[in-house]
Amino acid sequence: MMLVELLEALIFPGFLFTIGLGFLFDWLERKVGAHMQGRIGPLVAGPHGLFQPVADFLKLLYKEEIVPSFADVAIYRIAPSLFFLAPILGMLFVPVIGTKAVATFDMDLLFVVFLLAYSAFVVVILSFSSASGYTTVASGRLVLQYVSYEIPLVIATITAAVFSGSLSLAGIVESQSRVWNILYMPFSFIVYIVAMMAELEKPPFDIPSAKTEIVAGWLTEFSGRSLAFLKLTKEVSLVFGGGLAVALFLGGPLGPMPANSVLVPVVYGTYFLLKLLAIVFLVFVLRTALARLKIAQAAELFWKILTPLALAQLALVIVLKGV
Repeated sequence: MMLVELLEALIFPGFLFTIGLGFLFDWLERKVGAHMQGRIGPLVAGPHGLFQPVADFLKLLYKEEIVPSFADVAIYRIAPSLFFLAPILGMLFVPVIGTKAVATFDMDLLFVVFLLAYSAFVVVILSFSSASGYTTVASGRLVLQYVSYEIPLVIATITAAVFSGSLSLAGIVESQSRVWNILYMPFSFIVYIVAMMAELEKPPFDIPSAKTEIVAGWLTEFSGRSLAFLKLTKEVSLVFGGGLAVALFLGGPLGPMPANSVLVPVVYGTYFLLKLLAIVFLVFVLRTALARLKIAQAAELFWKILTPLALAQLALVIVLKGV
């Protein structure tokens, strides 16, 4: 039994599965953006350029890593691995091939919410560790964006927990065996998707890493292996954020089951992947179609529109639960 759990954690639906999806979504994002803009996108490495993200990752791994002379070397070296840890750990709590995840406990949703905040905290530390003017500006924008989106993001997440009567992701998924939460709380779903895009710094919320203004934002001073894993972490974070949306609002991996019990995990996994693909495709379309906001516009959007909307949805859910 321990061997099975270890294989699930390391291979499927754990570590390797999550990283593989990260590479796949990187390729899909570039392809969707290219086709929407009348371009071709990745084409050379693998069929239709499918292996281009892997090739880019390996290329960065073998490039020279330059540490700025003014950087805090210890944090500069360690923080990328700490940043990578958050989405990898978080995916272990997301049900993929059943109503139970690889790792689960009674109030694991609170730990998942902590991981969402932890990621932004580590990025701020990364920014200050490189001690560059560009990263300092980026960290200021990041903190302001974080305090803007985090409240509606948490409210939208807690709304699903309140309606399901559980602080466990497994419990939230099980409560959607008949009707998905998105039908009861569509506004929470919208708020979550927008806030998730801000968490991932996807346009129009790529304010902390605006390439036309501050080079590469908080990534400016990173190179080689560190840059490779930081870029991979951003893609894996999309897998984690999208998987969490599937669990909270789309019934997780639940769906019609075959009579043959042997096929149940495969069917569960297929449902999860289809729902996750729908989420990330929506994110890719939005990030390609929308232009970057100013930081003041983003803050106004979250504080004046999305936070009241999330609170209104939470109040409605409480009323529905009372009825």
